[in-house]
Amino acid sequence: MLNKIKKQIVFVEPKPAVNSYRIARSLKLTGRYKTTLICFSSTLSAIEVDKKFLERAFDKILVLELSHKLKFRILISSLKNILSEEGRKFFKEIKKMKPYLFQITGPDLFSSIMMFSLRKSPKVYYANDIWGVDKRNFLFIKDYWIKGEVQKFSEKICFKMADGALTKKSSEEFELLDYNITVPKMSLFLNCLDEWILPPRKKENKKIHLTFGGDPTPTEDKQIPFINVLKTITSQKIYFHTYGPCIVKKEDQTFVEESKKNKYYYYHKRIKPSDLTKKMSKYNYGVIFRFIESSEADLNPGRVKTDMSSRMISYIEAGLPIIVNKQNEYMAKIVNKYKIGIVIDNFQDLKNIRKIIEQKDYYNLQKNIKKVQEKFKLSKQIKNIELFYDKVVRMKKK
Repeated sequence: MLNKIKKQIVFVEPKPAVNSYRIARSLKLTGRYKTTLICFSSTLSAIEVDKKFLERAFDKILVLELSHKLKFRILISSLKNILSEEGRKFFKEIKKMKPYLFQITGPDLFSSIMMFSLRKSPKVYYANDIWGVDKRNFLFIKDYWIKGEVQKFSEKICFKMADGALTKKSSEEFELLDYNITVPKMSLFLNCLDEWILPPRKKENKKIHLTFGGDPTPTEDKQIPFINVLKTITSQKIYFHTYGPCIVKKEDQTFVEESKKNKYYYYHKRIKPSDLTKKMSKYNYGVIFRFIESSEADLNPGRVKTDMSSRMISYIEAGLPIIVNKQNEYMAKIVNKYKIGIVIDNFQDLKNIRKIIEQKDYYNLQKNIKKVQEKFKLSKQIKNIELFYDKVVRMKKK
């Protein structure tokens, strides 16, 4: 008896991202799909991994190192890579592909190019972050400048050319755009990879350990700096853990120095997601804090009304209750709905976080986390993603 032909799903990523990894790994485990990764950087977003890690999710991996940073040396290097023998083979192989579906992640200049190149094939655009809901003018923001406007423009092209739209955040985010998306839409919500799920551990030690589950956040205007958040937590004799360097190199040294003089702050190196889950499972809570001035939040409603941090999924996989501030509306609603953590009102509450933690029934929070793990594990949820893909392909054929 002949084996049934597997459907090929091709993931196109500027850099391999953890959320796409979860989906690809889960599709592969069903035995019904062949998964391929096309990317323009060999480094997984925010995480350092080896090729063997990626091969657990992808049957085939194609990488061409490119960058669209506006620096002459980098642009020349990227151009050489495109024109090289390796570059020609890379694009020739993509051109030959006739998969069931392409899933293209953005926003990115290369994402837009791929949308044009693959316009005849069924394509889902996965918006890891939707820049179009941000009403700020990036031309006047130092850290973004023209990049932010380019991202918005590229994103709009991708949405217009896509046959389906995905987001890791609330589906309400699509409604915040100033243009309509008429193709099928879906929110990925709390999709936890089964093999990363660890049952909540009984924490007998009276010491309190919190983790941010990633690198320290760089300072932004009209937002309480992360270093202030960190110091407020550790001043209450609470241990605080971050993983990886701050993306702004000048600020990263501040956190390195703080870890040397603050015995309650641990500055860890980046590690791959599966190892990070194991490390975090030893702590008490995962935290998601963002304290923004209301005027700034109004200019960027997606950040407070619809944002779903990937950290939240990682915390649930690690069996950790979550502490979030009320301003993160979407995540705060989830925490309250499933009773899986603590929602604080404002920065003033953070100054009393130890007392708030000590008054909570931690055992009950752990029981609820376990229920959420079971409800949203990808072996159960992957069928919804498959149905979404099928709908996109059917409508494309029509």
